[in-house]
Order: sequence, then structure tokens, then C-alpha cells
Amino acid sequence: MSCRPLTYSKIGLSTLVLSLFVLVSSCKKGEQLPNMAPNTQLSIEKINLTGENRLNSTVNLSWFGTDVDGYIVGYEFKINEGEWLPTNLQDSTFLFNIDPDLDSTDIDFYVRAIDNEGVVDATPAYLRVPLKNSPPIVTFDEASLPADTTNLVFTFRYNASDPDGNSTLKEIFLKANTGDWKAIDLNQKLISLVPTDPKSTGAGTANVYYGLETTPAFTIDGYNNGGGNIIQLKALDIANSESAIDSTPSTYVKPQTSDLLVVSGHNQTASDEYTALVTANYGGADVVEYLKDGGKYHPKFWDPTFKLLASEYDKIFIHTEEGTTSNPLTGLDAKLLDFAAPIIQYLIDSDKKILISTAFSNNADLSIIGGILSIDSFSTSRGQAFFTNDSLAVSADVDYANLQPTNFLLAADPFYPALEAEVLYQARLTPSGVWQGPRTIAIRRRNSASNVNLVLFTVELHKLNKIKANQNAVISKILNEAFNW
Repeated sequence: MSCRPLTYSKIGLSTLVLSLFVLVSSCKKGEQLPNMAPNTQLSIEKINLTGENRLNSTVNLSWFGTDVDGYIVGYEFKINEGEWLPTNLQDSTFLFNIDPDLDSTDIDFYVRAIDNEGVVDATPAYLRVPLKNSPPIVTFDEASLPADTTNLVFTFRYNASDPDGNSTLKEIFLKANTGDWKAIDLNQKLISLVPTDPKSTGAGTANVYYGLETTPAFTIDGYNNGGGNIIQLKALDIANSESAIDSTPSTYVKPQTSDLLVVSGHNQTASDEYTALVTANYGGADVVEYLKDGGKYHPKFWDPTFKLLASEYDKIFIHTEEGTTSNPLTGLDAKLLDFAAPIIQYLIDSDKKILISTAFSNNADLSIIGGILSIDSFSTSRGQAFFTNDSLAVSADVDYANLQPTNFLLAADPFYPALEAEVLYQARLTPSGVWQGPRTIAIRRRNSASNVNLVLFTVELHKLNKIKANQNAVISKILNEAFNW
């Protein structure tokens, strides 16, 4: 009906009032319609996949809603016969569970929109999601593995993942040779194995260490001390699906044969001199040569590998030259003593006895090792000090024999010792140019019980061999007497 004005030439008042009432009643707006429910749709309607083409259990789904007479304020979704769960998102990545021991399943997924008046879509969008379980993957980090031979300690890193999402990983298992599988902590990716009895050879047990820990987490059997070892890993996911087994190459593990560990940072010729010197005056030692074969046996992990190794010994003798060496894992170049510095401090704190013979280049940086070895500083004077082969290094302790170099040493390394150090040897040096400085080339330090636990030479001991009997006597004095507590 159209609503337009009416015109009358002659009409009674009552009739006019009645007519106006009828007119106003007939021209009112239409009644408001009831609220319409929203509509929900998924971005895909079907997933037509079967067999091996099924999806992994991690699936991204998206949806949207429309409302003809309002707007969407949120959604609810439901998986299988579960509860409706609220969300304000229009997409999400779901990690669907597959029941243990099943390799595939179908998931019923529902989503429904809610409009601004709280009305819920009575016909939720639906999608059947076909899933398959993918087995997990575990691999050794090959770059982290020791070389073909290692002393006592077998350290490695590994990687574990699952195509269905790493949160579906359930357990990682470790095995040595033909021993039993043992579960390891999923969060621990750096593992070290050390024979429970380092001096016993043959198949036995090994302690398993996590990360930088010095207390073992548990033990495994089958570890072959004094023989070849193949270490294996496998993973298990929440559907009890196992990964393929990954194995290391066979690695020979040297057993412990002495309470003295000799660490060589010299070339083969000098290293052999030290080994002969120790053998002649101590009777035997376990030797690790970190520069041999181009640094092949240099520790990839000083901590924990070297720390766990050295901790098994009562005495540690480190001899090294002044040059740098390279870590085969990181490629980092540094002096061997700088690599070893934190471990040396740990060993001293653990009441081990440390003998160090080394040399320092001009203007050497002492920031890492200086405090640990009780070196305060070197001379800042121009020029250098010569140690001639007709001069002596004399000990402040009369029980220590004089030492003398066979060859003319163009640059000695005398230093100012720290307050806690005792001067053990001073050399009668010849200044070159205007050089002025200290004469100390060796110190010793004691622990709280007054036992000598550190002896340091900054002129390499193998070069102080002109009086061979004295050189032998000094080595014997340190290893057999000063360190005999």
C-alpha cells in the first residue's frame, strides 16, 4: 500500500479523525525478522587420499563463516566425539593423535561459527582427515664422532625428529655393540660413554653422561674397553613406530693403563722425546697426541671429552709448543692450553696434580690461561732475553737439579709469577738490546693442604736436556715425589 496524503472538500470532524487514525495505522513499518544463523565452511571439502598418500598427523586446516544479518564473533571446533572447543582463529595446525600400534586412522573434524547474537551454526562444516603415522628419524651427528681411536671416552651428538611433529617423539634408545637397548633423555643431545672400570679390558659396562655433567646418568652393558665399539641409536614415537637404527663406525677405545696421563701438543719428534723421558723416569703413562696426523685426534669436545678422560687420572702432564691448533669440529684456532684452560682449573680444584711444559710467543695473550697457571705478566720491555747453552736454570729448592739447554734459545719466556706461586726455577738470561724483566721460568703451587698440585715450566722441558741426568732427575722428582700425595 502506498502512503500518500488524502484531500476532502467537506467532512465532519469525527469522520476526519477516524480517517486519520486508519491512515496512520495502515502506513507503519513491517515487523523485524528473526536472527538468521551463521554459516560455516572449510577451505577444502574433501581429502581424497588413501594408502601411503595419507597425510602425516600434523595437518593445517582453515575455515570461515558468514552471517547475512550480523557478523561472526568466533568459532568452535570438535575432533571426533570430543568436546566443542572455542577459538577466535580461522586456521590452525593440528597434531592429531594416532592410537598406539596403528599405522593409519581417519579423523572427523567439525567446525561451527558463532554470530554476534550468540547463535551457533546448527550444521557445522565437516571434514574427514585420512592420516598415516610416519616413523621417527634419529641420526648421529657424524662430524661429532671421535676418530677411529679414542682414549676411554666416546662422545657424540645426535639428531632426532619426526615427520608428524617432534612432539610425537616418545623415546630414544642407545646401545653399545651387542648390549641391551637403554632409553636416554630426549632433551639430552650430547652423550659421553666411559667404561665403568677404565682399566679392565673386554666387554663390560659403561657410564653414560649427559652434556657437561660429571655424574653419570646410568650405565649400559656391551661396551668394549680395549676393543672396537659400534654405538647404535633408535627412536620410538607415540604410536610405537620405530625409526631405522643408526650406527657409528667401529671405534677402538684405549683402556687406562697408568695413573699418569701425558697430553702432547708437539710434533711427533718432540712428542716421542717426552714419552721416552716419562717412560724412563716414571715407568709408563697413557699418551694422547693431539697434533698427530694433522690434528686428527684433537678433542672435538674439550668439555666433556677431555674432562672425563683426565678425571680418571691422578696426574696429568701437558707439554705443548707456542703455536695454535684447530678444533676439528668448530674450526676454531687457539693455543692448546687455551682450549684446555677450564679443564685444567677443574682438575686443580679436584685435587689432581698438573705438570705443564710450554712456551709463549711474544706479547702472548694471557687472558684465558694466565690466572689459572699463576702467571701475572711478562716483561713489557723492548728486546728479548736469550738463554744461552752455557748458562743454567737454578732452582730455589736445593732438591731440584740445575737445568741447561743444549741449544742456544733465542727467546726465553720468563714471567712475573702471581702471589700464590712459589718460584721453582730462575734462568741466568742474557738480555738483548734494552730488555729488562723477570728471570722466573718455572713455578709450583700448593693446595690448601700444602701439597704441590701445579708445576709450570715456560721454557720447554725437552729443550733443557744438556745435562741429561739432571733433566731425568727433575722429571722424576716432580712425578714421583712432589706429586706423591
